[in-house]
Amino acid sequence: MLAKLKDLDAFTRNIIVVFASASLLNFLNLLFQLLIAHKLTSVEFAGFNSLLSVLMLFSVPLGTLQLALAKYISAFNARGEEKKINYLFLSFFKGAFICALVTLVIFCLGSAYLMSLLKIESAALGYILAALIASAWLSPVFLGALQGLELFWWLSATTVISGALKLGLAFVFITLSYNIAGAMAALLISALAAIAFAYVPLKKYFIGKVDRQEINFKEIFTYLFPVAIAYFCFTSITTFDMVLVRYYFSQQDSGAYALAQMIGKIFLFLPGAISVVMFPRTSGLHANNQDTHSTLKKSLFYVFILAVIAGIFYNVFPGFVLNVLTGKADPDAILLGRLFSVSMTFYTLLFILVTYFLSIRNLRFLNFLVPVSLAQVTGIMLFHPSLLAVQAIMCFSSILLFFVHLRLIYRK
Repeated sequence: MLAKLKDLDAFTRNIIVVFASASLLNFLNLLFQLLIAHKLTSVEFAGFNSLLSVLMLFSVPLGTLQLALAKYISAFNARGEEKKINYLFLSFFKGAFICALVTLVIFCLGSAYLMSLLKIESAALGYILAALIASAWLSPVFLGALQGLELFWWLSATTVISGALKLGLAFVFITLSYNIAGAMAALLISALAAIAFAYVPLKKYFIGKVDRQEINFKEIFTYLFPVAIAYFCFTSITTFDMVLVRYYFSQQDSGAYALAQMIGKIFLFLPGAISVVMFPRTSGLHANNQDTHSTLKKSLFYVFILAVIAGIFYNVFPGFVLNVLTGKADPDAILLGRLFSVSMTFYTLLFILVTYFLSIRNLRFLNFLVPVSLAQVTGIMLFHPSLLAVQAIMCFSSILLFFVHLRLIYRK
């Protein structure tokens, strides 16, 4: 197998390595979610998911730092401009480190208030969340450097080892009855371990004096801003509903909703590896003025088939699926899961379209993604007579956004 891999060109080998590691990471993340769902009560699971939603609202947009750093480091690397790589990487690291410290202080000070909003009694969980959000500034800087330098084996190993460590530690901590705190601690330790592991191939950039280089940081941050907005909006419409449900509904209701949300997370895992492979492909084709639609069609087709199979299987065997995923089969959760299978199917397809627009640097889609995302959150806040109403709003938003974005692609 390794001999055949060596016979392939470098680009194809990298695609295979990234696809395999992304698929394995998604699988480990799924096992982590299954572990949490089985070991925690429905109320605890809802509390953990609300904390996770807050974390994702910050960490996913910050992930754009990785995209921007990878883009510009790869360009400098292709031209052999080692000094510019060093200066850019350290500049990003210093800025991210300062932002991480400020974030840590702010969230530690506001920990008690935030936990009260989420109906969580433990203030310590707020401190762990603060540390996690702070680490979210640093992780993309290291991962972006690995990606830009095309150290894909290191990049893949870092993410997979972090995912395995998170799963193993969560099992140990929860077995020791630390429950939500144990799951959050596992997330934090694995995030810090990923940074430490990624440091090894990059430590040479921290040694010696670095001369100032002429780098257009304005251009970099101009590229970062719309990407961050896109990721923030997509994260908001797919995760912030849990935070709102936790705030507006009882702990029992939010527990049922959190169980049903597990169905939605299965659908969101589906496009992960496909979008990772599609992005560089369509980006390269677009740069050479070649057709990108065929690659997009294949990506949409693969995600659609996976989503349809998953949706049919759940709707035929809902009780069995929920029992396997969460160890519980609440009747309310079963019905909510049916709606999740609809809303998240269209959101997974939408994620492919958003990734495609970003790969060809066509930002027209933000004119629709931003207002509809805001409208969905506002709609849930103003109209939430029941959990079914919350999911009905999400179903409508997901279908609307998908077809609007699809229309944008084929409109001249």
